Amino acid sequence: MKKCNQSNIAVIGAGPTTLYFLCALLEADDVPQSIVIFEKHAEPGKGTPFRKENASPNLLSNLKENEIPALNVSFFSWARDVYGEDSVSTAPNAFITCADDSDSSESQVIPRGVLGEYLSFCFNRVVESLKESGLDVTLKTRATVKSIVLENHQFSVETDNERLSGITHVVVNMGSDLCATEKLYDALWAYPPRYYMHEDKAEFIIDGMSLTAIDAALSIARTKGQFYRGAGGIKYRSNQEFKIVMRSRTGVFPKVWYNSDVVADYKKRLNADSAINVSGVESFFRHKLLPIFKQSMPKIYQQIKNMSFAESFTFLNQRTGQTHPILKLKAELLSLADTSRQSDWPAVIAAGIDYIQQTPLLLNDFVSNHHDIKSQLSASFASIPLESANWIIALYDSGVLSFEKTEGKTLREDEDAEAVKIDAKGVIECEDKLAKLRDLLAFGEASNERRKCNNSDEWSVAENHELLLNGKSTHIYIGSAFVTPWYINIPGLDTCAEFGKQIAQQCAQAYVYEEAVGE
Repeated sequence: MKKCNQSNIAVIGAGPTTLYFLCALLEADDVPQSIVIFEKHAEPGKGTPFRKENASPNLLSNLKENEIPALNVSFFSWARDVYGEDSVSTAPNAFITCADDSDSSESQVIPRGVLGEYLSFCFNRVVESLKESGLDVTLKTRATVKSIVLENHQFSVETDNERLSGITHVVVNMGSDLCATEKLYDALWAYPPRYYMHEDKAEFIIDGMSLTAIDAALSIARTKGQFYRGAGGIKYRSNQEFKIVMRSRTGVFPKVWYNSDVVADYKKRLNADSAINVSGVESFFRHKLLPIFKQSMPKIYQQIKNMSFAESFTFLNQRTGQTHPILKLKAELLSLADTSRQSDWPAVIAAGIDYIQQTPLLLNDFVSNHHDIKSQLSASFASIPLESANWIIALYDSGVLSFEKTEGKTLREDEDAEAVKIDAKGVIECEDKLAKLRDLLAFGEASNERRKCNNSDEWSVAENHELLLNGKSTHIYIGSAFVTPWYINIPGLDTCAEFGKQIAQQCAQAYVYEEAVGE
C-alpha cells in the first residue's frame, strides 16, 4: 500500500499526458488521497491524434516502437499478446497492407490506430494498478468540463451532469482543445476524416500542407481509389474523377521522416562542450551547433556557415517556396540513402532546440527575439512518414493532386462553392495562450456569486507547470505544451511524458493549501 497524503486531485483530460502522469504516480512513494479524471470522449489514453475516428483509414504516426517513451507495459509485450508471438514484428504493417499493397518496412512507423489501442490499454492498466495500491481513482468518460471554480481554498469542477467539490489540486491536460479554433463556416475540420472523405464531389480543397493536411488527402484518396505497387514504386488508381488541391502560404511540405535515433548522440555532444560559454541563441548557433555541422555534415556546413540561426533554419527547411513540393519530397527520400549523414540535420536542430529549452538564458532570448521561427519547427520535426511521402507522390503522378501557394491568403467563403473545403492548418498559435483556460476558471464569492477573471490579472506558467495568478500559487497545473508560453518545441509523446512526470512530482507531495489567489 502506498502512503496517501490529504490532497484530492482533479485531472481534466485523459490523453497521453495524463497516462504518463498516472504512470509516474505509480512509481511514487507519496501519492494523493484521490484522483478524479474527466474525459469528454469515450476512450481514455488516446488523445486527439490516436482516437479511432481520427486515425482511420490507415493513417500513420511518425513514431517507431523505440521512440515511444517507456510506459507501464512495453509496446512489444502488448503487441505480442494482441497479435501473437509469431506476428509481432509485422503487426503494425498489417493495418497498412490490409488496404494498400505497399511495403512499410523502411521506417517501421506505427499506425495511429494501433498506437491508440496500445495507449488506451496502458491507461486502463495503470488505473487498475493504482487502485490495487490503495488509491481512490475515478475515471469519468463522456464528461465535458464546463468550469473550474475556486472557493474557500478548494476547487469545484462542473460538467454537464454534475458538480464535484472538495478538490485541492487541478491538473489541466486538455492539449490542443485549449488552442484557437477559428475556421470558415463552410469548411470542415480535417478530423475526423469520415465527415468528408465519402463526399461525392469532384474537387476537394485542403487548406494547409501539414501532416494533418496529408492525412486529409490520403483519407479522400483511399475512399475513391487504391494505392498499389507497380513498376518503379507505389502507384495510385482512382475509381472516379476527382481532384485534390492543397493550399498553403509556403507551398511545401514538412520534412520527410528522419533518423531520430541519433538525436541523443548530438545532445551528448552539445552538453560535452561545457567550456564554451554562449550569451544568446545566435552565439549558441555559432559556437556550439555549427561545429557539429562542420564535423558531421561538412557539405551543409559550407552552405550555412555565414548565415544567422533563422536564415539557416529557413534554408535547411527549404521554406522559401522556390522548390516544388514533390521535388522536395523526392530529394529528401533520396537523401535518406546518403551514408554521409547529411540527412541527419533535423536531429542536430532537434538537439539544439532541446538545449535551448533547458537553458534559461537561451530560452529567454529565443522567446524574446526568435519566436517568429517557431512555426518552422514543425517543418523540421513533424516529419512525414516515408510511406505517406510515397503515397503523396503517387497521388501527384496520377494527376489527382495539385498545389497552390496562397501567399498568406486563406480559403474564402464565396469561392469554389461546389468544392469540399477542409481546414487542415493544424493547431493555431495565438498570442494569448491562456485565454481559453481563463474562460474555464471562476472564483466563488461570499455572496455565492461567481467572479470571472479580471483583465488586469496577470497569468503565467511557472517552470514546475503551475499556473500563477499575479505571481502567486494557484495549485492548478498545466499539462498542455500548446498553452505553455515558455515551451518552444513541437509537442509529441515525449513532451507528454516529460510534462506528465514533472507534474506528478509536484502532486505526489503533501500540500497544505494556502491563500494564494490574489483577493
